Amino acid sequence: MSMYPFREKVEEYLLMRKGTVSEVTLSNLDRRLRRIDRELIMLKDQGAISTLSPAKLTPDDIKAFLLYRRSRKVSASDISHDISALDQLLTLSGNAAVAICLQRNLTLKPKDKSHTRLDPLPTEVYRSILAKSKEIDYNDFSQVRAYAMVLLYIGTGARNKEIRFCKRSELDDREWLIHFTHVKGEDTYGKPRNVPIPEELRPIMSEYLYHRDVWLLAHGKTSEMLFFQLGGECSPLSSNSIRSIKNKVEKGVEHRFELRDCRRAFGQTYKDRGLEMEKISRLMGHSSTRVTELYYCGVSENEAIDGARKLW
Repeated sequence: MSMYPFREKVEEYLLMRKGTVSEVTLSNLDRRLRRIDRELIMLKDQGAISTLSPAKLTPDDIKAFLLYRRSRKVSASDISHDISALDQLLTLSGNAAVAICLQRNLTLKPKDKSHTRLDPLPTEVYRSILAKSKEIDYNDFSQVRAYAMVLLYIGTGARNKEIRFCKRSELDDREWLIHFTHVKGEDTYGKPRNVPIPEELRPIMSEYLYHRDVWLLAHGKTSEMLFFQLGGECSPLSSNSIRSIKNKVEKGVEHRFELRDCRRAFGQTYKDRGLEMEKISRLMGHSSTRVTELYYCGVSENEAIDGARKLW
């Protein structure tokens, strides 16, 4: 048996998927499976799992992996994506260990929250982030980048992928519009879109753009990406890098949050300020207002009370 059976099966699987999904999706899948491979090697070295062979991984091995991911406090969505990727890879090897594990351990699979509109990032947390962005040391590029990035998530309702692959040229700092090209479903139903950057966020974005140029010049590097890795070829950020950058802001304001909380805050803020649902839906890149209303924003209690008082 090969020393790296999981890695070899990953290569086979990715080759099989090539041409059936977009290059971005394939790249994300590659990154996820390679991270899973590293984690499985670590668990095998610790004696927590029995093998690295996709054909021989047992339901107990899958359980140990999922419990490890939980211990890392990753999001339910991320664990669901891990389960899906593992299941597809093992199925290719004729192994149903993932399905059997989930049947035996019903609580391991994250609960489906698809019909529940979760709370947006609280307004007071947003205000705290905005206030903190004015107090940070602007000579610390990593801090400027962290606050600019998180506030851009909040102010534009961007998805993770849309920020990660956004280019510097796609942010117009004259008209203060950002153009998202790599949208969800970009090769099928998704359409690129422009989103305005709120006026109160423009100062931190201006600071970031200035310090971005200074950093690149000082290090003798170039990058077409709006946000980039600080090492190597200044390539696009990975999902793990995004989370690490977000953690800087969480520590600064002493509040943990998910990036989807920022997207929900975007939708709810515009709804509370009277923007029509159809326009909010367009800004968020949704094909219909149903998705926007179901998952991202709705009538607030205060709005309902105010409306009721005018009618009774």
